[in-house]
Amino acid sequence: MNNIIKENECFSYVAFKNSNWPLEILLYRDVLLINTESKHVAFKNDATNIFFKLSEQVEYENTILGIHRTSIIKNEYMRIKNMSQSPCLRAVRFVITKDNHIWSDNTHWTLAYIYKYGMDARIADIPLYIVDFRNKSPVIYDCEGVVFDSLSDIKKALVAANSIQERLNLGWRPQNISYTIGQLYFDIEKIAKEENIL
Repeated sequence: MNNIIKENECFSYVAFKNSNWPLEILLYRDVLLINTESKHVAFKNDATNIFFKLSEQVEYENTILGIHRTSIIKNEYMRIKNMSQSPCLRAVRFVITKDNHIWSDNTHWTLAYIYKYGMDARIADIPLYIVDFRNKSPVIYDCEGVVFDSLSDIKKALVAANSIQERLNLGWRPQNISYTIGQLYFDIEKIAKEENIL
C-alpha cells in the first residue's frame, strides 16, 4: 500500500505502514528508544543542574518527570511499570526538531516500552507517530493510523510537539547538551534501587 499524503495550509500529513517507512524519516526507524532525547530528568544534582538553569531561561517548569502532578520519582516509576504491563498500547509521539534530534514527547510511555521490550527496543518496534519540524511547515508521519482522524486532534498534537521546538529556539537545549531517555531510565532505576522498590 502506498503512503497517503494530505496537504493543509499549516502542515502535511503522511500515513505509512511500518513495513514501508518514508525516505524522509527512514534513518530514525532504527533509533533505540534509549537514544531519543528526553524533556525530563529524574532529579536535580550536579550533573543535571544545567537542565534546570536552561529550563528557567525558557520558563519551562516540568524539568523533573511527574512534577506537574507534584509527584516523586518513586511514584512515576510505579506508574511506568504498570503501564509496561498494560494490554492497551498507546502511541508515542516523537518530534524531529530543526537540529535533526529526535525527542520522545511521551516520556512515560517510551520508558514503559523499554521495560516491556528491553533496552534494544527501537522506535519502529512500538506504536508511534512523528512530527517533523525540519521543513518550512511541519509534517506528521502517522505509522499504521495511530493519529486520530480529526483535525482538532492533529492540531493539538502539533501544538504539543511545537512546544519542544519553540523552547529549543529560545536556547533550552544547546546542540552540545543532551539528556536521553536512556539516561533518565538509569537515573530512575538508581532511585528505585536505593528505595528498594525494584
